[in-house]
Amino acid sequence: MNSEDHTPDASAARAGAAIVVVLYHPGDDDLANLSKLADWGIPVVAVINAIGNVGGRAALSAKVQVVANPRNLGLARALNQGIGAAMNAGSRYVLLLDQDSRPTLDMFDALLATAAQIEAEGRALACVAPLLRDRKAMAGTGDHAGDASFATSGTMLTRVGWERVGPMWEPLFIDGIDHEWCFRARARGLETVLVRDAVLEHDMGDEGINLLGRYRPIHRSPVRHYFIVRNTLWLAREQHISPRWRLGELAKLAYRVPSYVLASSDRSRTIGNIAAAIADGVGRTNRRQPV
Repeated sequence: MNSEDHTPDASAARAGAAIVVVLYHPGDDDLANLSKLADWGIPVVAVINAIGNVGGRAALSAKVQVVANPRNLGLARALNQGIGAAMNAGSRYVLLLDQDSRPTLDMFDALLATAAQIEAEGRALACVAPLLRDRKAMAGTGDHAGDASFATSGTMLTRVGWERVGPMWEPLFIDGIDHEWCFRARARGLETVLVRDAVLEHDMGDEGINLLGRYRPIHRSPVRHYFIVRNTLWLAREQHISPRWRLGELAKLAYRVPSYVLASSDRSRTIGNIAAAIADGVGRTNRRQPV
C-alpha cells in the first residue's frame, strides 16, 4: 500500500483511529511533525508536558487537539490523558508516539489492518506494535531492528484493551510503562501482537554503545538512570510480570549500572540517583523528583 493511498476503504478504516503524541521540550521539527500527521486526516491529540516552554502552540491548535500540562507530569500520565481524550471522542484504535518518532502512513495502515483482522476473528486484542529501528544504529553499526515486543512509541491500543486493562501505571513516570501494561493485558487474557511488516524509525536512548559485538542504545541522563533502575526493581515484584522478563532485567542491571556511570552526562548525579533508585526500588517508595 502506498503511503499516499487515500482509497475509500483505507479512509473508512482510518475513521475509527486516532494518534496520541506526548511531547516535552519539543523542537520546531517535532511540532511541524504534528501538522504532518494531522494531514493524514486522522485525529491527532498532542499532550505537551511543561507547556510554558513551548512556542508555536497557537499554530497547532487548528489541526491538533492540544492537552496542555503546566509542568512535566510524566509520560504515563500524559499517555492516559491523550488516550482518554481519543477514546472519549469515539476512537477504536489509538496509535501512541513519542515526539521524536516519525511514522509512515504505511506503518499506520499495517498496524490498523492487523488489529482489525485479529478482532474480526473474535480474539481479544490489547494492542499491536511495530518493529522499532534505531536511527543511530542505522547510521552507525548497521540496520538494527529491536526484537522487544512492545515499546510505548508505535504501539496501537484497542478500545477493548483500554477498557479491560485500564490506564498506564502513572507512578512509573517514564520507564517500563509499556512492559507493565502489556504484561497486565496478557494476565487478563488479551493478546499483544508484534507486526513485523510495520517498522518505525525512532531514537532509542541518547547514544549507542557496542557491547560484546551488539549495538545497545543508552541514556546519558541521570534522571533516566534513576527511573530505569527504580522501575526495574518495582516491576520485578509484580506478580503479573513474566518471571523470564523479571530475571532478565534484573540481570541486565549488572552491566547497565556501570554503563550508566561511564556514559553519564553527570557521573556524580548518576551515582547518587542510582543509590536512591535502589533504596526506593527496594523500599517501594516513590521519589518523584530525582536530582
